[in-house]
Amino acid sequence: MIFILIFCGILLGLNLIPELIRKEYPKTEKIIARILLFATIIFLILILLSLFGIRLKGLYTDAIISLTFLISSFTFFATKKNTRNKIISIVILFPLILVGFYFQFFSQNLGTYEVNDELNIKISQEGFLACGEIIQLTKSRLLIFEKELIYDTNQCLRGINRIETIKFNNRRAEFLIYHNGEMDSENPYHYEIENTNLW
Repeated sequence: MIFILIFCGILLGLNLIPELIRKEYPKTEKIIARILLFATIIFLILILLSLFGIRLKGLYTDAIISLTFLISSFTFFATKKNTRNKIISIVILFPLILVGFYFQFFSQNLGTYEVNDELNIKISQEGFLACGEIIQLTKSRLLIFEKELIYDTNQCLRGINRIETIKFNNRRAEFLIYHNGEMDSENPYHYEIENTNLW
């Protein structure tokens, strides 16, 4: 709750900046508005794809896109004069900004480990209440995307620093997961995935 109040205070402060500055810069405002529109569309596409388990490849791709959206939003609030259109923009963008902060701070990709040419194991940390790190089996799609096949939050492993593939065939996959040993004493952890038409 305190975080939301601080965030609202910062947002209100940014919106008061144009009232303190007497000069107007219509060209700059127009450029910033276009950048914000472009960043918002890309960010919305990212959110919609993630709802279907599809993400862009890359360790920091989500973080860079959400940071671009956040910076362009705050720049827009700090430079555009307060009008009815700006208030409507704030109401529309506020939930997206909260999602942007979630992507920035709580949905962190910690590493990707190759299983074969098409499959990878991706490790991520999503939220501070999670027992451990999240293990995802992903499949490469259309060169720049990856589709989530398995989303496993039940292992309670932290500090994963290496994953070795022991066995991989059409029926099952077996891995050794090396971690810091905090939540589970079995190190390396023996991890199995049964193929139920996943790959």
